[in-house]
Amino acid sequence: MALFVPDPEDFDPQDLISDLSFELAERYRDVEDQLIAEIAQRAYRDLDLAARLPTDPGGLGLTAADRRQQNRILAELAANRARAIRELQEQAVAMIEQLRSGASAEAFVRIAVEQGEAAAVASLGLGGVRGSLAQIPALTAYSSTYSVAGAIVAVSLQNRLEALNERITRYPQDAYQRIVALTSPKTILGVNTQLRSQQEIVRNFLRAGIDGFTDRSDRRWSIGAYAEMASRTSAQRAMNDATAYRLQQGGLNLGTITGGFDACDKCAPWIGKIISLDGSPAGPRTLPHATQNTTVTIYVAGSLDDARAAGWGHPNDRCGISGYHVGLPVPQADFEYNAKADAERQEQRALEREVRAAKRDLATAPNDIERRRAHRDIAAAQAELRDFTRRTGRHRQSYREQLGFSGG
Repeated sequence: MALFVPDPEDFDPQDLISDLSFELAERYRDVEDQLIAEIAQRAYRDLDLAARLPTDPGGLGLTAADRRQQNRILAELAANRARAIRELQEQAVAMIEQLRSGASAEAFVRIAVEQGEAAAVASLGLGGVRGSLAQIPALTAYSSTYSVAGAIVAVSLQNRLEALNERITRYPQDAYQRIVALTSPKTILGVNTQLRSQQEIVRNFLRAGIDGFTDRSDRRWSIGAYAEMASRTSAQRAMNDATAYRLQQGGLNLGTITGGFDACDKCAPWIGKIISLDGSPAGPRTLPHATQNTTVTIYVAGSLDDARAAGWGHPNDRCGISGYHVGLPVPQADFEYNAKADAERQEQRALEREVRAAKRDLATAPNDIERRRAHRDIAAAQAELRDFTRRTGRHRQSYREQLGFSGG
């Protein structure tokens, strides 16, 4: 393995996490958008055909010619629907095969493990350990690091991706049949023959995207949100585990947790705290100073497992781990929970979802009138987001406003 040591001055590990999770989520996002467009096209075609069914406004019954026309249209509808289900299923299977032929979960996690290793080596170097990776005791076997820090995470990510794959395979047929059930009976029975209202039913159904994923907190995720969350969480976990493992192999059993200024209330209590990496309990300790011939009393807030049990490291968490050298300053030691920043982060995610929802309406619009309305909705949602970032000073992440991208 080529040695990769990031520059602490210029490299933010979260950039790597974002790039990795965005790349993987983008693949699933593209599949979702393509399938929804295909379903919408077939659903609108069926509605246009069904709108031509003869009606009996006078209550005198259909004429023989009307009945022949009705039977012909119903037969054409049935044939169209059978063909649509077959085509959509074939497309979904082909898309899944293409997804599986891409980078594997193992390769994805391995990149994060490499970065975690490099971060640990850099941290050990700051404490007086110099030289290349091979010169640091017990840090010469990369494969053992991956087997400990990455293999379980890779399997977990692969299982999550397979759950997505299975849902994608089922979705086109399920969604199309659901649309048929929502629209056909009303149309055929003459209860609702307005094409526009039927089209609105289709749009409202499709704008939610491919959902069906619920986590332990009972939060529902679309496929884009789930793919981004699973990949980001797995990469962060692999990076942190690799960092902790390498630090211990280098003889450093203490670390500290770092996080963003807008960290949530679960993570904030641990940011800037000293933690044990070997599982030893919380409490005061008197230990030799890392660079001086003296001793220092420090307070260990708990173990890495304690932090995770308290909620740190939750899905989509962006916090990291770095080594702690006794007597040296603790990064972010004065960190405090900022409820306002946390709320602003969540509000920004909600505004981004509004932009994406408007773009989904545009992608599934059945006619020019609805497309113009969707364009106006997109402009209004983007204007609201621009005003929010101007007022709060938060950085606008335009890639999160792209169609299908999701943040849980």
